[in-house]
Amino acid sequence: MTIDLDPVGTLDARTCDRSFEALYRHWERHQWSSLQVDYTVDTASFRRLDERAREDLLSIFAHFFVGEFEVARLLAPFLLAAPDYDVQLLLATQVADEHRHLQSILRVHDEVFGIVGGIDVVQAFTADRIEPVAVHLFSALEQVVRALETERDEDSFLRAMIGYHVLTEGSVARANQTLASRRFPLVGAFPGLVEAQRLAVRDELRHVGIGICYARRRLARDPVRARQVIGDLVDTFVQLGEYVVDQALSDTEGRLAGAYGLDPVTVWTEVQRQLRLRLRAIGLEAVGAA
Repeated sequence: MTIDLDPVGTLDARTCDRSFEALYRHWERHQWSSLQVDYTVDTASFRRLDERAREDLLSIFAHFFVGEFEVARLLAPFLLAAPDYDVQLLLATQVADEHRHLQSILRVHDEVFGIVGGIDVVQAFTADRIEPVAVHLFSALEQVVRALETERDEDSFLRAMIGYHVLTEGSVARANQTLASRRFPLVGAFPGLVEAQRLAVRDELRHVGIGICYARRRLARDPVRARQVIGDLVDTFVQLGEYVVDQALSDTEGRLAGAYGLDPVTVWTEVQRQLRLRLRAIGLEAVGAA
């Protein structure tokens, strides 16, 4: 499948600059602590679940943990390659956010799930709960981001920002967060998990905004080249998505469907819906997308 990206409206570089300042001010005004959430009710609710419901919840949080771990780990190359100070400043705030999210999930494993011992223990515990879809996507993301270690040109930075902030955080992660949030009330009372998720999602939406604002700036400065770079990466992403969904459909264990109560096609449909929203926010319309 080939996806053409048509422009939606016109972009003003000064408006993009004001958006960067607004995103930083939002970060200053909306600080929170991973220690503030009360998990007392959640711990009791988890103990009352049957084995299947527990495993489903553990599977969801295994993906949350791996997602936060990977995105936190991959932020360092962005800081070194950032072409402008305002971009670097926002990425620095994101580093703090992502590690706070990681600490929050580690606390859930400790206090709610009883997985005691810190990050190494949680990493080992979650390793066999990750389905091939996530492995493929994080491998592809790392390849795009790691290019910044040797290539510091603006096209490489734009490609990494789109891959990380728009495709991974803005499409895949947003789809997973949306689907998981519907799951919590079905299995019991988990007010702490819901609150921690709400706070993390608020941060993540700001992170997605960083990628969108940078893409809009590049489109304002060099619309033809920026649209080509974004279009090529989106096309590759859609092809990868279709491939991993086919792989998931052949997974006889059905772990993806077990965690969310949905089949892989439904998950992929939500990912594509989120992608169209992110592209439109950038100022592009996906022509040919499902």
